[in-house]
Amino acid sequence: MPTYLRVAAAGLAGLVLISAAACSSNTTTAPAASGGKASASAQQQASTQPVQQTRVQTGKELSAAEVVQLAEPSIVKVSTTTLQGIGVGTGFVVDPAGYIITNNHVIAGASARNGNGTGITVTTSDGAQFDAKVVGTDPRSDLALLKIDATNLKALTLGNLENVVVGQDVLAIGYALDLQGSDTVTRGIVSAKDRSIDENQPVLGAIQTDAAINHGNSGGPLLDFTGTVIGVNTAIAPDATTGGIAPGIGFAVGANTVKAVYEQLRATGKVDRGYLGIRNFQALRPAKAKELGIPENVQGVYLPPAQQVTTNRGTQTISSVAAGDPADKAGIKPGDVLTKIGNTPVADESELAVALITHHAGEKVTIELYRGGKKMTVEATLGTPPAQ
Repeated sequence: MPTYLRVAAAGLAGLVLISAAACSSNTTTAPAASGGKASASAQQQASTQPVQQTRVQTGKELSAAEVVQLAEPSIVKVSTTTLQGIGVGTGFVVDPAGYIITNNHVIAGASARNGNGTGITVTTSDGAQFDAKVVGTDPRSDLALLKIDATNLKALTLGNLENVVVGQDVLAIGYALDLQGSDTVTRGIVSAKDRSIDENQPVLGAIQTDAAINHGNSGGPLLDFTGTVIGVNTAIAPDATTGGIAPGIGFAVGANTVKAVYEQLRATGKVDRGYLGIRNFQALRPAKAKELGIPENVQGVYLPPAQQVTTNRGTQTISSVAAGDPADKAGIKPGDVLTKIGNTPVADESELAVALITHHAGEKVTIELYRGGKKMTVEATLGTPPAQ
């Protein structure tokens, strides 16, 4: 599988792509990503789109220029002071009271300048600058929530991935390379849904796009043509053959995950997600449903049989249900199709991620599943995710 790169902080030094998060560095001493992280990896899962897709219109379709005019007042520059130098990323206003979403890697490692402030400065679209406080961070989804002392800001709306289809037009807005201090707009399409960005732990339900994403774009919005945020631009793919960047392959954390994380960070400053102990899962496709004797209209997450994997350490068998973890203790087995966790349907990887964010460690949940073509339920006590 390819190894992906975060789009890191902006600046010419950030063009040295040891890895590529979408942030950029203005420092001349180190090609560091914003927030002091120079690298992160991502793994790409096979696209699991349904055979047929429908798009639900949530608002009036706008021209590209109208989307930019609508969104730009909500886009902010996020500047950080770290041990590696000064980094620049992007964020956007999600609440008029001064709440701003960005990537965790944009602000990770920020330190106070001369013992004052937070080491994080937000510049709004009118040029006003504010010291930003960190409300909370969630490294597992690579998201962070900031707060500035401002009111009556223009906020963007978080969308729903159910309304997003492959092939639809999108715009990415952010401080790419921090060019002349102004934001940059790029246009593309949704290339795929339900990708997995692997930054130590997989970020499920990501959107792949060919809208150009570069250092400095990290934390900025990926917008549909109603001006709704469908993702947070986070990573770009490398080209393993050339050692450079694969053109037109960028990734955004999906809006459903963003919304679930935002709500918890806003409420408590942290994300208390549950853990099942399943892996190598994939969205159920109609052909697989038919093979398993399940109605073809059923949506869920399929846990494949154990697979043998050969590495430099030899051959080992990897099960989709980790031994001794909550799923195993609940009696979940490879070959099962999970359709609901608690009150949350899990039609695909994105909804599985949201279900585990909204249900917490230690919580006892009922899980609906299909086994051998028959619908059944089990009860599981969710665990705490392993340390990163």
